[in-house]
Amino acid sequence: MSTQAMPSDAGGRADASAPAAPGICVLLPVYNDQEGLERTFEVLAADPHPFDIVVVDDGSRTPIQAPERCGSHAVTLLRLTPNRGIEHALNAGLEAILARGYDYIARLDAGDTPILGRFEAQAAYLDAHPEAGIVGSWVQCVDDDGEYLYTLRFPTEHAAILRKQRYVPALLHPAIMMRATALREVGLYSDRYKAAEDYDLFVRIGRRYRLANLPQVLTTYIVSSRGITSSKRNRTLVSRLKIQLRDFSWIDPHAYLGVARTVTFMAIPFRTLTAAKRLLWR
Repeated sequence: MSTQAMPSDAGGRADASAPAAPGICVLLPVYNDQEGLERTFEVLAADPHPFDIVVVDDGSRTPIQAPERCGSHAVTLLRLTPNRGIEHALNAGLEAILARGYDYIARLDAGDTPILGRFEAQAAYLDAHPEAGIVGSWVQCVDDDGEYLYTLRFPTEHAAILRKQRYVPALLHPAIMMRATALREVGLYSDRYKAAEDYDLFVRIGRRYRLANLPQVLTTYIVSSRGITSSKRNRTLVSRLKIQLRDFSWIDPHAYLGVARTVTFMAIPFRTLTAAKRLLWR
């Protein structure tokens, strides 16, 4: 693998030893989605809250282009060659971010868009709750054409999040902000759980830190018929099952029900599941 810290076409920020107050960096991996990245950048540029952005091009067929700045926010572009998968791209970005001393890391995917004020609200929560390692939020889901599908209203309290995570992730990856010290303690993303690297990380951080979701919609998320949610769904479910069995508790009834749910969902087509969510969660 070749990893290059690229300053993008316009120069970028090679030396980021002094992160923007209050020390927030947005980690944004991208693979073959220049259009989605530009759509996300358009929204980020309008956010006045101080943060920097690290974009990781995971070996796109046509190299991703990124500006030196996105509004008032400094942008660093990292290129990985060849493509090795999302967990490697995420870890390359995290290693760069942690080396620069940021306090918090926010996640986004190309095409997804934060609601104005998301980063400020999540950073304020982590500032006020040093026991919290991750804070997410509720999420508005749309299809590839931007049509509203449903809203994900995750549990907000730690105990309820842990209970729900016996079944499914109780945080949405592109909607979270993580504490850098938590990552230094538990480690980065594992490549043992393909397409469920986020679920594994949430579980590991939840062993040492509290988890939370803000009870408001702070991110718009694309449920793509072409993306990992559909094309790699079976791999996601297999990895999820491995994590559930790894952390299985014989005295917790939710552990049994969670495993049963995952096995059942393996037999349900993606389109059927999405249609059901749209009817039930609107």
